[in-house]
Amino acid sequence: MFDWHVHTHHSCDSQASMAAMARAAHAAGLAGVAFTDHVEWMPGDEATGILKSPAYFAELDELRARYNGEMQLLAGVEVGDSHRFPAETREIVSAWPWDYILGSIHWVDGQPGWEPEMFESGVAVAYARYFDELIALAQGGEYDVLAHFDLVRRDSWAVCRQVLPVEPYAEAIREALRAVVARGKGLEINTSAWSAGLDEPCPGLTILRWYRELGGEVLVFGSDAHRPERVGADFDRARDLALVVGFTRLARFERRRIVGWDALE
Repeated sequence: MFDWHVHTHHSCDSQASMAAMARAAHAAGLAGVAFTDHVEWMPGDEATGILKSPAYFAELDELRARYNGEMQLLAGVEVGDSHRFPAETREIVSAWPWDYILGSIHWVDGQPGWEPEMFESGVAVAYARYFDELIALAQGGEYDVLAHFDLVRRDSWAVCRQVLPVEPYAEAIREALRAVVARGKGLEINTSAWSAGLDEPCPGLTILRWYRELGGEVLVFGSDAHRPERVGADFDRARDLALVVGFTRLARFERRRIVGWDALE
């Protein structure tokens, strides 16, 4: 099993070295890990301009040599709001040999999704705005897998201690999911919501069922770890959830292609 969503000191919100995260993945019995550090371009975002690809790949290459095939270490990146920054995204994606691109929404209409201002008009309004933005990313953004599909749930819990049901937003959610399926892209089960105190990961059972019903097949697990102790966290729970929905395998990526599948049973 792989952890497809891990951050290091190449992100603004982690202090961990790649080596520390790799050691944690190895100790957890994982077959591999993707270092998916943040890339943002929105003015005012702390992640904007932080990732330096030459330093990232130099550290990764040294670590790969150290492990010498004992564990697979993949070059990934979490690109925020790529549909709003297509030229910048194309430049960084084409310039480096990435194995895997996560797509995410962190800003909605120029507002940071994790700050109280996002919810000033009410949690329900924030959910609607977020899912409308997610449609645009799903349809026109650059990604292999969409990260934490319903991140607004985790943010509304952190800011307002409220989590709304997703059924009222079914039309928008299904529109985004149809785009993911039509483009041959995938979703992750992001386990960080469990550690944040939510009852479900991102996304939860309902959205995963809709994805499956629409023909979705590409699925991965991501811890969204920013510290070594979180690498691979709650993957047993993610596996159980995936099996309930009807998934039997997880995708494996290299050089932005699915190169294999890992059985869940």
